[in-house]
Order: sequence, then C-alpha cells, then structure tokens
Amino acid sequence: MSRCLITGASGFVGSNLAQRLIRDGWEVRCLLRPTSRVEFLGNLPFERFEGGLSDADSLRRAVRGVDYVFHVAGRTAAFKPSQYFEDNVEGTRRLAEACAAQPTPPGLLMVSSLAAGGTGTMKAPRTEAEPERPVSNYGRSKLAAEQMLATYADRLAVSIVRPPMVFGRADRAGLHLYRTLRKLPLHLSPGVRRFPVSLIYAADLCDAIIRIAARGERLPTLANGQPNASQGKYYVAAERDVTYGEMGRLAARAADLRVATIPMPTPIFWVAGAIGETVGRVRGRAALINFDKVREATARGWVCSDEKIRTTLGYRPAATLEEQFADTVAWYREHKWL
Repeated sequence: MSRCLITGASGFVGSNLAQRLIRDGWEVRCLLRPTSRVEFLGNLPFERFEGGLSDADSLRRAVRGVDYVFHVAGRTAAFKPSQYFEDNVEGTRRLAEACAAQPTPPGLLMVSSLAAGGTGTMKAPRTEAEPERPVSNYGRSKLAAEQMLATYADRLAVSIVRPPMVFGRADRAGLHLYRTLRKLPLHLSPGVRRFPVSLIYAADLCDAIIRIAARGERLPTLANGQPNASQGKYYVAAERDVTYGEMGRLAARAADLRVATIPMPTPIFWVAGAIGETVGRVRGRAALINFDKVREATARGWVCSDEKIRTTLGYRPAATLEEQFADTVAWYREHKWL
C-alpha cells in the first residue's frame, strides 16, 4: 500500500482526490491548517497533519515517510502579483525542498493550470509542446512554480498536470453560478464573439492525476543541453470543448433552469473587475471577479488538447458533459446547497 501527502486537501479538487485515493487503497495524509474545514473529507480514514506551505518545518515533517506528494494547494485570487508568487512559487519551492531533503525523496505531482500555458482556441488548442504565454498574474505564478520545480528534476521525480476550468462535486464556484442563475436567468459571455473553453470534471481530473503519478513522464533534468519542453507536462479535458455560452446552458439544463446567454462587450467586464477590486479591498479578501480574472476572461479562449494523455496513458472522460453536470447538481441538492 502506498502512502501519500495531499496539499490543499480541504479544497474542492483536493478533497475529491483524497476520496479517490482512499477508495483505491492509498494511505492518505492531508496537510491542513488548524482552521481548515474538513467537511468534504467526511469520515474518511485519513491522517491529519497540521501545517502549511509557508511553514518549512511543518513541510519537512509532513513529507517524511510518504511515497508520493500530490501538490494541489495554491492561491487563485489575490490583490497583487506578490501574493500569487509567495503562495504559488515560494510555497511550492519550500515543498520541493522538503521532499528533496528526504533520504528517499517522494514523487511529486503539481496540479498547475491551463493558465500557466496560455490561451487556445478550438482550431488551435494549446498543447504541451507550445511555448508558454500566460496572460494573467495567476498564470505567470503557476508557470514560475513549474519552472522552479524543473530545477529540482535531478533530485525529484516531478510531473505537472494543467487542467482547464474544473467543475464537479463540492465546487463552490460552480454553486455561485447556479445561485446566480436561479435569481437572474442570464448567462453573461465575455465579448461579442464565441468564447471557447475546455472543461474538466473533478473525478476525471483525479483519474488523470493518478495515471500520471503511476506511469506518466517526469520533468527532464536541465543538465544535458536543451531538454524536451513538453516532457512531464499534461493537459487534460472533458469529452468535448464548448463555448462559454454553451457551458452556461449545459449547467442550467442540468438544474432544470432556462437561461439566456448574453454576449457582453469587453469594457463592461473591466468595469465589473474594477468593482470587484474595490469591494475586495474593502472586505480584505480578493473578489471572485477582479482585474486578473478579467484578463483571462477577455483572452481569445481557453482550449487545450489532451491528446497526449489519451494516447500515452489511456485517459478517457468517464461520461458526457451532460451527465457530469447532472451529477454535480444532484450532489448540490443532496447536500442542501441548492
């Protein structure tokens, strides 16, 4: 039986991953802050380990004796770039250093983001071989974390997965969408053109993560000339790509809602971003819509190709988007979120 550590285990993706690994027979250790909510972990048989990415000592203790580390934790919203880089880059560096210091270093898989690679369209989806061109501070911080991990490749077996927009059970961001649509049945799409996106269901992402951990490539060492830039990196996606408007209609149909998709001119999103920035600073917490998210929303699209993981690791989405949105809504209702 393998033993692993999960960072970010109390969150949306991390809790889904913990459940899947425990079902598969792993011994799971979860890195949690003292204030972390563990409602999504329920009565699962996991080992709680208190600490955080800012605490190097707690990381050294947390990785001791594990075979694999699944690094899911990260900052997704911030007031300024330095906050992203402290959590996503320096936090990851501390974790890598703790792993590398072990007598037998564990394998390490980082859950990054499509935002680290950059934009893509249905005609030209982003692939692992393309040069990275992030458009947001968030994306730049995730790419910087990946590049930092590459410097440890001679000491650690490191892999990267770059999911697009994730949805599924326990997703609070998706819940916000449903609650908004119930009050106002309008789905606002960025710009006056079709805005293409890739999606990934949380359970499919967990399946991809486990496949990569078991049989995937590792980042190449930097010692021998120019390494293969795509090695050790994987994009993953749902059974098909959609437009942002189609995504809203799929989500609404699963909840028996009717919505109208309204294309909104780009300047309106910048106004919304300014309002979000102001409200967030008053509250002392970054808002869901801010300037950095507007930079992503006004890009040409967020589509990636998962051909590599399909052909090399046998990854396949378990169901259609319609079925997966229906399952998400059923989970929300079962847990009284809707």
